[in-house]
Amino acid sequence: MAAVGSGGSPAAAGPGAVSAGTLEPGTTTAAHRRLKYISLAVLVVQNASLILSIRYARTLPGDRFFATTAVVMAEVLKGLTCLLLLFAQKRGNVKHLVLFLHEAVLVQYVDTLKLAVPSLIYTLQNNLQYVAISNLPAATFQVSPKPELAGVGDIGC
Repeated sequence: MAAVGSGGSPAAAGPGAVSAGTLEPGTTTAAHRRLKYISLAVLVVQNASLILSIRYARTLPGDRFFATTAVVMAEVLKGLTCLLLLFAQKRGNVKHLVLFLHEAVLVQYVDTLKLAVPSLIYTLQNNLQYVAISNLPAATFQVSPKPELAGVGDIGC
């Protein structure tokens, strides 16, 4: 195979060019490793700040909010964020967005139903997380085993 340079054409290949066949499966470049560690750091900070902010909000004096309300609002915000990202992906074309959503949700309803079960379980898990954070010290909750570390996690957009 011809080497591909920064310009995307074989003619633009330079001394640092890599042919498409030289990267073996399982090998990572420095950029991939850096991205992996940056992603890990961001997830650690996000998880720790989420736990601490929930713990702070749940231990304030006065009336408490329902855990279910917080979970539903978080899911609504995630849904709106996903819709916004899809809207941007469709380059602001509302008609294409509506057609895509119709195809993905209504026409392929079996896939939608397959995703509904883990989503409902995840919602239950989040409600239980609020209860646990309300009754445990933040450090104890942070180090206790969690299902999302075993592969059960959020379904993204």
